[in-house]
Amino acid sequence: MKRYKMMIAGLANPHAALYVNGAGRDTRLLDVIAISDFDQSRLDLAKNRAGSAADSIAFYNDYIAMFDAHPEADAVMIGSDNIDHFAMFKEAVKRGLHIYMMKVISMDEDECRQMIEIEKSYDKVIAVELELHFNPQFANAKRLIEEGKIGEIKSIYLTNISQSPCNYYKNWGDPLLSYGKRIPIRKGMNTWRGGAITDHPHPYDVVRWLTGAEFKTVNAVCADNQRSHLAVEDHAAITGVLSNGVKYFINPSYSNLEERCDVRRLYWPKSLECNLKVTGTKGYISVDFFDRHSYVLGPGFPSPNRMIVEGVPRMDGGLDDSLVGSFVAAIEGRISKPETGLADSYAAVRVMNAAYESIYHGKTITLEQE
Repeated sequence: MKRYKMMIAGLANPHAALYVNGAGRDTRLLDVIAISDFDQSRLDLAKNRAGSAADSIAFYNDYIAMFDAHPEADAVMIGSDNIDHFAMFKEAVKRGLHIYMMKVISMDEDECRQMIEIEKSYDKVIAVELELHFNPQFANAKRLIEEGKIGEIKSIYLTNISQSPCNYYKNWGDPLLSYGKRIPIRKGMNTWRGGAITDHPHPYDVVRWLTGAEFKTVNAVCADNQRSHLAVEDHAAITGVLSNGVKYFINPSYSNLEERCDVRRLYWPKSLECNLKVTGTKGYISVDFFDRHSYVLGPGFPSPNRMIVEGVPRMDGGLDDSLVGSFVAAIEGRISKPETGLADSYAAVRVMNAAYESIYHGKTITLEQE
């Protein structure tokens, strides 16, 4: 079995750092050989997480220097701030690398379309991290829908809510780094695009994946922030109709309050939730990805005097049934393309931008089918 040599360009997305020590990837498939980031503190954190594996990883403050130093690399993960994704993508294409991108690929739709156009004549694999496709709860829901167990879908409800990462990852709260430009959420407001809606592309992707339909109308609302100190929006509610007539509700908010501390604590209150409810003519499906069944109080736990007991089963599939497994399977030609790619991210970006436009103009946005 070949082990592919992968570089990581940018650690601004905290998911990228998790791949260093094996999380999110099958360590039988990839070797991380080099990491770059202009932020030394993020590089230091990656070194610490890598442990003894850091001895075999080269660290750089500039991704061009990293690319130049490692012509032997097979692939690159692009984990920078959203605003830098397009430039890094073009450089990776110039080097002929397989590309694994953090979501979103870009909030600039022109850049998204350019990437998709480049991909058409590019002979290497491009994948995007949209990991809920590989979650067993959601995969099982998709199977039940496809088998007709709940009949014809009438409505779909999906939340992807969390604590605010902006308190711990300051770059996520910078509208320029996140959204790519400074546009107020509504006229006259000092809250800017680039927060909860931008950070949570999964709901829009999962709705398309489960239903096979596209978004037709988007109606979004947003009040003043729960956290007055944030520069970007921390909540929204989005409703509308899909191209097949299914009605949907999506909540991508930072509506679970976090403890005000410098180090991220994911223990209390419930930090992350991804809840799916699908109603059909014959039945109903409910899925809770991050369900925690019990909350236990006591001293000595990472979150002060508190702990949550994890109650979600973790079921492993085959070697290809994972984010990186799908990526490698596409590289080796065992599947025609990775499970999630540029087109999936772009489709989600179109809905996200429509939500922003709906909030800004106070009206329903109709998406033209492409």
